[in-house]
Amino acid sequence: MATDEDSPRAIIARLLASDPDAAVDTSIAILEQLASSLVGMIGEHGFETLLYRSAHRVNLDFPWLLYDPRTRPADPELNQLRDCFDGQDKAPAYAASELLLTTLLDILAVLIGEHMTKLIVQPALDRASTRNKSKEQHNG
Repeated sequence: MATDEDSPRAIIARLLASDPDAAVDTSIAILEQLASSLVGMIGEHGFETLLYRSAHRVNLDFPWLLYDPRTRPADPELNQLRDCFDGQDKAPAYAASELLLTTLLDILAVLIGEHMTKLIVQPALDRASTRNKSKEQHNG
């Protein structure tokens, strides 16, 4: 049986906390994994719209987060999003990263339901977690 420690929010929190100084890179890696899982179902435009809506909500708390995929053609590396974080202090970047990811999950859950969201994002978060662990072992 799944526990709260296995929830997508808990996994995201652990991944970000594993290296707070690299929260932006970790967030981008998680988003890339989520994109690979979701694009097959909702398309690239659908994922970009979901990410845009999430960033728009986060922008209310972090005005420097101005992600709008309509201003740049396909950006699978999420460079535009990464550019928003450039020059930001680590604490607000960390907080914005976590809020962006959890907001994306919340919006997705409203659209397709909590259970379906977990079924879709869990494998992507597991891949991000595995990738993060192998990176830590390689660096450690």
